Amino acid sequence: MQTTRRVLVVDDEEGMRATLAANLELEGYEVVEARDGAHALELARRQRFALVLSDVKMPGLNGVETFRELRRIQPGLTVVLMTGFAIERLIEEGIGEGVYAVIYKPFSMEHLARVVARALASRPVLVVDDLPDVAEAIVAGLQAAGLRAEAVYDGYAAIQRARDEAVDVCVLDLVMPALDGVKTYEQLRRTSKQIRVIAMTGYAPPEMIHAFTSRGGYACLRKPFEVRELMHAIARARSDPRWC
Repeated sequence: MQTTRRVLVVDDEEGMRATLAANLELEGYEVVEARDGAHALELARRQRFALVLSDVKMPGLNGVETFRELRRIQPGLTVVLMTGFAIERLIEEGIGEGVYAVIYKPFSMEHLARVVARALASRPVLVVDDLPDVAEAIVAGLQAAGLRAEAVYDGYAAIQRARDEAVDVCVLDLVMPALDGVKTYEQLRRTSKQIRVIAMTGYAPPEMIHAFTSRGGYACLRKPFEVRELMHAIARARSDPRWC
């Protein structure tokens, strides 16, 4: 089995771990199980993984601490966290440091399989803004946190990029010349139903924001915003069961 299909499942509950492993194996993945964070680190030192699926609340190292250590051993490793507890501080830290997505328990195995497949596809976040300095600053912030991201500067280029290579999440300015954000969004969704689109704006009129959200746009951030706020929106979009 290729490394690109090897998934490490980390959970201190044996029954949950076995259930996750069995379902992922049915999807064609090679699954390795770890009983806790320390065990996960031991395994990661011996073999490479394409993705880690880890519980957050565990004895010893919690899921976010495990994520940090795994990234030191295998930089760029994709990690999805699972949680059934309201431990928002930990979750916020993990997302801010580059966790791909967080799945909240209870979840269906179908939903889990979709998130895992999406994560393993390793598609980029596409930032679209007609001001290159703004777009590049956002991309730099996302890349610094370990996300794969790139920028284009108009709606036409965004549509072409989505056609050339599948895009995971698109962060799209609403007010742009030639082709505005709403029209770009409509074209992107025609290109692929899998693209999640997050709008951003500093001065878009309310009717434009309504047009975006009423057509299924995921969220709209008001400029200026912190990169961490955007990362939370991206993580939510990636794991929202209504969208996956």
